[in-house]
Amino acid sequence: IESEHFLLGLLKEDNSVVLRFAPDWPSFKEIVREITNRVTIAEKLAASVDLPLSNECTHILRYAREEAELMSHRNISTEHLLLGMLRETNSLAAEILRAHGLSLVPTREQIGLGPEPQDVRKPPQLPEAGCVPDPETAMRIAEAVWIPLYGEDVVKQQRPLQADLTASVWTVRGSPPPEQAAETLVAVISRTDGRILKVGTSVFRREFPGQQLP
Repeated sequence: IESEHFLLGLLKEDNSVVLRFAPDWPSFKEIVREITNRVTIAEKLAASVDLPLSNECTHILRYAREEAELMSHRNISTEHLLLGMLRETNSLAAEILRAHGLSLVPTREQIGLGPEPQDVRKPPQLPEAGCVPDPETAMRIAEAVWIPLYGEDVVKQQRPLQADLTASVWTVRGSPPPEQAAETLVAVISRTDGRILKVGTSVFRREFPGQQLP
């Protein structure tokens, strides 16, 4: 999963977040065309439950969490993900955002002046120094990763979530109703530093060094 996939997921879920800062933002189809023209080699995704995040996407998620903390926001929202993309300056997502008039400092200032994005559920405190101390925090991080990739409606169907800790690794799984025949979303998160080790659907069978996930 590359930064441009994060950008497309964010736009598909809620393009109003970009229109707030770039009123002349092009249509979704135009952005897809622009990405297609910029990516010279496109690898077809294998039919696998594993969707490993690129280093760029891992950085974007870490930056998004930092931006939320700097603004004293307890939720990681699409606005923070947008800032994370802009901070990963060499990514394709950042290049496209800059090409259409978005830049980090003015966007951050506008977000910081606005009200904190709200969530009807009580959110946990974001982790300090990258640590993911409890299941609630792990589940919130998982949702922040899933929403740009799968959409908020799909993520809502996964609630309530489950988070299990094994050998300093959180495994967060959804619980979709059986009658909906929906795939179970999974995110594997390092407790120590908050790194996203894996994200995808169904049950992971991948072995990690020195441990095996349940």
